Amino acid sequence: MNKKAFTCGLLFGGIVGAAAALLTAPSSGRELRNQIKETKGEWVKVANELKEDAIDIKNSVVQATKEGQEIIKEIAGDVKVAVSEWQKSIEPNKEALQEEMKEIRETIAQLEEKLQKEKTTIS
Repeated sequence: MNKKAFTCGLLFGGIVGAAAALLTAPSSGRELRNQIKETKGEWVKVANELKEDAIDIKNSVVQATKEGQEIIKEIAGDVKVAVSEWQKSIEPNKEALQEEMKEIRETIAQLEEKLQKEKTTIS
């Protein structure tokens, strides 16, 4: 986009500068008209080149957008697969941890019962 803005600015500045130079130059009306006719072709050529550059930039942006969308879709798919594989890989550990936590809870409950019994027998 910066190239496009620069090119537009350059073209516009060139046109304004040329017009100012032509209008302020000390020449007769006939000479001025001849100079305008001679430079008209050059300005048309520059305008056409600018148009072609703008079309190229537009096409590049469209292509980059399409490629970006495809890459994002691929990355999202890869992330989903990685998360799924990670979940599967931790499943055995998860079950083992849950079993150990259950055993710890049971042991705590047994200890609490034992303490309660000892408290009542001591009192």
